[in-house]
Amino acid sequence: MILSWSPVIWTNILGSIALLVLSALCVIYSLRMLKKSADQTFHYYLFLLTLSFIFFAVARSFGHLCKEALFFYNLQHLWILLAPFSGSINTAAFIVIFSFVIYFNRSCEIHNELERHKAYLTGLVSEKTRALTETNQKLIQEISDRTRTEKELEKTVDELSAVMNTINCGILFIDDQLHSRIVNRTFCELWGVPMDFEDSHPSMREVIEYNRYNNMYKVSDDDFERYMDEREAQIRQGSIAPVILERKDGIILQYQCVVLPDGWRMLTYFDITELKKTQEKLAQSQKMEAIGLMAGGVAHDLNNILSGVVSYPDLLLNKFPGNSELSKTLRIIKESGQRASEVVADLLTVARGVAGSHEIRSLNDLIIEYLESPEGKKMSSLHPEVLVKTDLEPDLHNISCSAIHIRKCIMNLLINSAEAIVGSGIIHVETKNQYIDTPVAENQYMPTGEYAVIRITDTGQGIAKNDISHIFEPFYSKKVLGRSGTGLGLAIVWNTVQDHNGTIVVNSTAQGTSFLLYFPVSSKVPSKKKGSVGLAQLQGHGERILLVDDEKQQCDIGSQMLSVLNYKVETVSSGEEALAFVRNQAVDLIILDMIMAPGINGRQTYEKIIADRPGQRAIIASGFSENAEVKKVQALGAGSFIRKPYTIEQLGLAVSEALA
Repeated sequence: MILSWSPVIWTNILGSIALLVLSALCVIYSLRMLKKSADQTFHYYLFLLTLSFIFFAVARSFGHLCKEALFFYNLQHLWILLAPFSGSINTAAFIVIFSFVIYFNRSCEIHNELERHKAYLTGLVSEKTRALTETNQKLIQEISDRTRTEKELEKTVDELSAVMNTINCGILFIDDQLHSRIVNRTFCELWGVPMDFEDSHPSMREVIEYNRYNNMYKVSDDDFERYMDEREAQIRQGSIAPVILERKDGIILQYQCVVLPDGWRMLTYFDITELKKTQEKLAQSQKMEAIGLMAGGVAHDLNNILSGVVSYPDLLLNKFPGNSELSKTLRIIKESGQRASEVVADLLTVARGVAGSHEIRSLNDLIIEYLESPEGKKMSSLHPEVLVKTDLEPDLHNISCSAIHIRKCIMNLLINSAEAIVGSGIIHVETKNQYIDTPVAENQYMPTGEYAVIRITDTGQGIAKNDISHIFEPFYSKKVLGRSGTGLGLAIVWNTVQDHNGTIVVNSTAQGTSFLLYFPVSSKVPSKKKGSVGLAQLQGHGERILLVDDEKQQCDIGSQMLSVLNYKVETVSSGEEALAFVRNQAVDLIILDMIMAPGINGRQTYEKIIADRPGQRAIIASGFSENAEVKKVQALGAGSFIRKPYTIEQLGLAVSEALA
């Protein structure tokens, strides 16, 4: 049985056509790959290999088609002629393909080798890149750290400069060659050198030489060189103890040297001008206190002595007619004793222990009262060419004061001003209200608030600079003692101002002197003046009074005065006797002396008395002061305070007020 060749033929034809289509697709795909990766040799060789297979497939397929076509048209003889050429072409195509396969295989090996080298180089580059990146990061971090450190250093330098410039002392850092390195603003201000001069790092010698003729040194060239040689040697050794240096303008500096570990030195300069002034004021205050203690002791004893001179004439005057010769003599004795007691009162003022009650008054009224008083008119008559002008604040605030002592301050200041004027001149008295928010230089502890101020200015010759610091000392006077006062005038002014919690400021030039007195104001209503009281109004009703005093004479005087005023009087000479007396007998009133020696004082006596007899009435009599002890007794319930020597009227008023 002979099979038909028709299926084989069609299969051959269709297969050849399919192979041609597939070859065309391969060419298109290879071209696309080549376009996408034209730089890769592998794809290029793959394209050539593909073309070789396509060439082989096309040649073989085309040969089959030609064969089938010739067989279809019965032209087998032509196929027989063409067949050898078809085989040769197929063989050539196969050889080409085999050659390309070998070449491609070698190319693949070369390509793989290149890829390995490429991967190695890529890894090496990556490693180097990573190392460079890490190095770069470290450099960036170091730069950042350095920048931050520089900023912190700049901040630290700025803070150090700010701190140094706020320190109220001059600071100079010098190196081991004694050249300035760091200074603050205060140093430049104290030495009078500009900051740009210090920026050039001058030597210590150049700094002092720059300043030498400005405001400090008063030495000759030879003395200056010798001083600098000694000072530089001491600085190098670091052995400079605190040294005081006074500038030409009066500023006082204290400086010392500190050696630092690196060989540098730190010189510090302190302005101690105010400290020196404060020390001088403290020494002055201590001296005044010492003098005051002495004056207080003398005054206490004198008051007890003067009690007889003042009080006995007062008692005798009640027994003689007012027109008798003896009465006139007694009045002279009494007035002399009172004038002596005023001098003692001045001593007590100096002692800052004056026994005076405070009342609400206006400085304006006190000024007018003095100018219109006999004392004021006498001053005007003694200095007829001196004109007193007043400029008084109409709405001046009131003050709480001892009126008699403020009037005495005004009197002493006006008399001093009048005596300071040679020939004709003017004394200007001014008052004003002033709010103090910054303490004056003379009193750094001056409280802020409202003050009533009195200014007394004259056109006299002024006070010498060397005398100003002494004018408030007792008995310090350029006048003739005995003819121009006792030498206590300004001491009384100073102590009175201090007792009133005030401040006094003195300014003096060759054209005149000005005194400013500051007194804290009071919002209370002014006190009413008390008129004179007759003895008839002071008579008692036989009340029993115990007089306690260690001075027998004072007991006798007080007993007689109280008897004249119709009181029954018992006297004892100590606190212990007073305690024993009141334990056994009741009294309506006790008159207590504050200072009794030996034994317990007035306060201790009253404390023990009220422990036995609560509510016991008492008044206090002393020749010294209304001090803290007196106020403690009054806080316990005692009544008023009277100062020795006292008159019948003063004693009678105090007793009647206490009994009322």
